[in-house]
Amino acid sequence: MPSSRNQWVLSLAKNLTQPFGKRQVQKEIETIREAIGARDGDDRLVPHGWRYTAAQELAEAGCSDSDIQAVTGHRSLEMVQKYRRRAEQKKASKRAQLAREQNENET
Repeated sequence: MPSSRNQWVLSLAKNLTQPFGKRQVQKEIETIREAIGARDGDDRLVPHGWRYTAAQELAEAGCSDSDIQAVTGHRSLEMVQKYRRRAEQKKASKRAQLAREQNENET
């Protein structure tokens, strides 16, 4: 059994053309969470959080909506656009803060 979370690899497909069903994936994730002690408490891992993180990071990396949909499995474009808006807001905030800092340094 792996000794740390980084050593776990979860295959989400039986082979290149047959993905596991939702229930099989849930069962595998629960087995891993139980084995590494991440089902409860501060170290609790929530699979939906992984999906959210993947969508957010893909949007921040500039991936297209269809690419994000392909990875996360979101059925609606509206959900993917939600992550895109958050990523764009984060970039705009960073630009604004940088501009403010540059302005302070010039004065």
